[in-house]
Amino acid sequence: MTWGIAILLLVKGLAVGGIYALISLGFNVIQRTTGILNFAQGEFVMVGGLGAAWLWGGVGLPVAVAMPGGAVLAAGVGWVSYQAALRPAGGTSLTTRIIITIGLSIVLRAAAALVWGTDPRQLPPLAEGGLTLPGGAVLDWQSLAVLAAVAACMPALAWFFRCTATGRAMQACAGDPDAARLCGIRPDRVAAQAFTLSAFLAGMAGVLLTPMLSMSFDRGSMLGLKGFAAAILGGVGHPVAGVVGGLALGILEQFACWGSSVYKDTLALAAVLVLLLIRPRGLLVR
Repeated sequence: MTWGIAILLLVKGLAVGGIYALISLGFNVIQRTTGILNFAQGEFVMVGGLGAAWLWGGVGLPVAVAMPGGAVLAAGVGWVSYQAALRPAGGTSLTTRIIITIGLSIVLRAAAALVWGTDPRQLPPLAEGGLTLPGGAVLDWQSLAVLAAVAACMPALAWFFRCTATGRAMQACAGDPDAARLCGIRPDRVAAQAFTLSAFLAGMAGVLLTPMLSMSFDRGSMLGLKGFAAAILGGVGHPVAGVVGGLALGILEQFACWGSSVYKDTLALAAVLVLLLIRPRGLLVR
């Protein structure tokens, strides 16, 4: 492996890891607010990607409009999913609600196959060409757009939780739902907002990924699993740690698949298991 290839794999790994980081952020938003691990998160990634591809190829919108449209569509699906599946189960146990999210992922996957079909769809890149790295390797602009999106999301989310009434209400529900209710905060409304925000982040991940790889109705499950692995790797409930976990997983995956992609998923997830045997609470959580 030359230095040029190593640098390309590193930056490409950061871009792919940025996708996992966005999915991980969605996991953390819901878990911090409601305590639920949402196993339908990968399907929101799929809805964002397929929705943007449909808006571009089927409706005829410009790609610059179709991409944010796909993320907004995923956010809408997240809100409807909470209202239809999880809000009626508000009085049940946490385990029951987590199982409901597994059923929700199956329903969303089947609905996507009916609406958009089973053939993969793809979006054009935001810009042709790329950036020449040291060593002569060329990195496409789409990968750099992913890195820019993740870099923008972190301060935006920090501002949202610190400076907006909705963000502060989410933090209050995460700390003590009963005390938040006594202060006039409705936990069910806050939970719906958390699901909407989480689905938007996942949809953004799907929109950014679809120009790099094609998106299909069954691709969300593995993406959700990797986003969950990133959240576990960094530390569930800690957004910054989840981002670090996603970037680390993306880099590991790119170096693991150099020369052959046959064992890419297996090696990356196996390495996460090994790391968690050493650091059970995550890389950045003491």
